Amino acid sequence: MNKTKIAISGIGAVGGYYGGLLAARYKDSEDIDIYFISRGENLEEIRKNGIEVKNTFLTIKAKPTLATDNPAEIGPVDYLFCCTKSYDLEENIVQLTPIIGPNTVIIPLLNGADIAERIQKLLPNNEVWKGCVYIGSRLTEPGVVEKFSLKERIFFGNKDANKDKQTELLKLLMYARLNAFNPADIDLRIWKKFFMISTAATATSFFNQPIDEVLAQHIDLFIALGTELKSVAEAMGVCLPDDIVYTSIETQKMMPAGSTTSMHSDFLAGKKT
Repeated sequence: MNKTKIAISGIGAVGGYYGGLLAARYKDSEDIDIYFISRGENLEEIRKNGIEVKNTFLTIKAKPTLATDNPAEIGPVDYLFCCTKSYDLEENIVQLTPIIGPNTVIIPLLNGADIAERIQKLLPNNEVWKGCVYIGSRLTEPGVVEKFSLKERIFFGNKDANKDKQTELLKLLMYARLNAFNPADIDLRIWKKFFMISTAATATSFFNQPIDEVLAQHIDLFIALGTELKSVAEAMGVCLPDDIVYTSIETQKMMPAGSTTSMHSDFLAGKKT
């Protein structure tokens, strides 16, 4: 029996957290192999000492089946989770060609409302499922990911794709103790996530402040951003809840004081945004 091969491309805050939990659960598994695609100091640390995932209650340390910057060493996989930044998406997909076989399913966990569509244009013959996560985490140093939010959720799916295969992946994720869901309304879930991160990323980066300070000092602009984005969604035929502007604000208020967005963090570090 062939093993199920799962690859995670981009071992940062998101890929590192979920990849770390998968690697820990399926260590020495006879049925499942977990592969990391990373680079630089992060890759070297993972190769040497594994990945460390910390949260409030415990620390998990694990090594994947293989960590590499050369996808050709892995070969075609069954499931590929893309966790890079959206501005690197097209370049990243081209680099991942050696692990994308005819039966490979691609699940992007990038922020954005059109990510799956962009991948499908590049890979018209592959199944591309939609995905998003709700998590507060950071790659604090090479090989170390810290989750600072109390909750985390991962959603994935495709209403037109093989349902049995989606159920199979859901079981694999849940067995690794991931808070995973395969909802029928994945398109709405994607837009809800995009709504939340788009407004927050814009405001935190523009004012150069964490989210709690933005909400305390610039709530009027935050509401204006949300109202405008809701209008854009409606013009595209996406029916968001009537109260989404205000429920999004309440969700942001649940973040710990000093929390910010990944875009703001990259901006502060002088990285590409």
